Amino acid sequence: MSGDGLTLPPAGGGVSDQTVAFAAGLTGRSGEAPVIEAALAHRTGRPRPLPVRAVLTALLCLALDDRPLFLTDATRLLFCQLSGASRRLPGVPGTATTERAFLAAYRRVRYCFGAIGSVMDPSPLPKNRRLTQDDLKARARKMAPAQAEAARGRLEAFLNALIEASISVLTCEERAAFDGCTGLDATSVPLYSRGPSRRTGLCASDPDGGWYVREGDHREREDDKGRPLRKISWALEATIATMARPPGAPPAHPDLAIGLALTRPGEDPGGTGARVLASVAARGHKAGWLGYDRAYTAALPGRFQLPARALGYRPVMDYRIDQLGIQASTGGAILVEGSWYCPALPGPLITATTGLRDHAITRDLYDQQITARRPYQLKRKDGPGADGYQRLSCPAAGKHPRLICPLRQASLSPRDGRAKALQPPPEPTKICTQSAITIAPGIGARYRQDLPYASPAWHQCYAALRNTTEGLNGYAKDPAHQALAQPGRRRVRGIAAQSIFTALLLMAANIRKIRAWRALTASDQAGITRRARRRRTSLRDYLPDG
Repeated sequence: MSGDGLTLPPAGGGVSDQTVAFAAGLTGRSGEAPVIEAALAHRTGRPRPLPVRAVLTALLCLALDDRPLFLTDATRLLFCQLSGASRRLPGVPGTATTERAFLAAYRRVRYCFGAIGSVMDPSPLPKNRRLTQDDLKARARKMAPAQAEAARGRLEAFLNALIEASISVLTCEERAAFDGCTGLDATSVPLYSRGPSRRTGLCASDPDGGWYVREGDHREREDDKGRPLRKISWALEATIATMARPPGAPPAHPDLAIGLALTRPGEDPGGTGARVLASVAARGHKAGWLGYDRAYTAALPGRFQLPARALGYRPVMDYRIDQLGIQASTGGAILVEGSWYCPALPGPLITATTGLRDHAITRDLYDQQITARRPYQLKRKDGPGADGYQRLSCPAAGKHPRLICPLRQASLSPRDGRAKALQPPPEPTKICTQSAITIAPGIGARYRQDLPYASPAWHQCYAALRNTTEGLNGYAKDPAHQALAQPGRRRVRGIAAQSIFTALLLMAANIRKIRAWRALTASDQAGITRRARRRRTSLRDYLPDG
């Protein structure tokens, strides 16, 4: 039972009345069905007999039952398999007892689903035909950039309302345990379509997609002929934000998908990620550590890093080999792999990560050099405030200097084993002469992070966030359940349809996670209770009389 009364249906066993009631409750909680109904309303013409909520409920029931999202199966479920009480919940008009009646019902389901997508389709391209480039352009709808942007906004609002409805199943305690630690990642959603052909000059039957290319991971670097291995598919790219637990903390809630957006592969990953995070924040979720891979590190700061920080997130990131070392400077301070340091930071410490990746130094020496950076790191004096400005001071300044520097007389004694700046700048900079410097939020914004790169705290945090994200991607792509990587299970083409299918599958994955989480915690509690009952004696038995 959730905090507000929705009971999880049992796993397996087909689509029961309980499953239908649960799915209808979730689609009702999203609040999107009435919005779409209003957008589809016409003053004239025959009224549409099948409500939007019925189609969404049927598709969600299929997703919860680990079945393909076929409109024929949704029709069969609505008009042939549900009991009278279940049909009344989403407003299904009647049954289909003959083949002719079934085909008529299928046309209604297909028309209704197409109408849902038409309200929020940001793509003007025609689907289901392999056309030449000239025919593709001629058949494309006229759509201004502002119209496409508005449609995309409606689509993403719809997707995230569905995702939020599945999160609402959490109890108040489970939801309160989420402290804002979030993982962000993009994963491929393969399409039921062949890609465009250079030989014939024909486009894809789903032209909203793009080529998704992924290099082989550490387990499969090369093929049998020694060539670099790549995975290529015609797909869309789903940007997913995922709940994660604080680094080192015990699990206190299931790690659910909390944000979603679909685009062509590689199309503005930073801007898409920022929109997903903005949606998560707008729905009242906390902002904490934010883990992401190098694709987002390379984004324009104004498109991703600065918006993420403005929302309250604290990035934890990795760098490409060409992004290592000194990344920015201001007032004499240097930004080295995300953190601000004294300009006297020794060269071997600046190039430590480059040396490790080039196999010039060992891992043990690298760990020592990362630890040796700490005395040179600038000390936080104030901020960052709401405007993002931060005051930092020299590590050799103040009452408790971490560094011995000849430019700071107060730091020269006592000689207590602190690190010493061997090569201070010949011309003292602002950080060497002032009590503190102010660093604007835009300086080095692409690479800045609060945890020192490659430190134990950074490793712990980054691993927790990235593993959680990758785990959810694999969870949603499990071929025995949601099978997000199997395009044959969702055959309607177009970014709007595929986005709706992806949101429904993530809803089902969230529900499966919540069910598994509660079963696991209940098992743990029962085990603790059983162990307590087996105890024959207790320390309380030895309390003295009186």
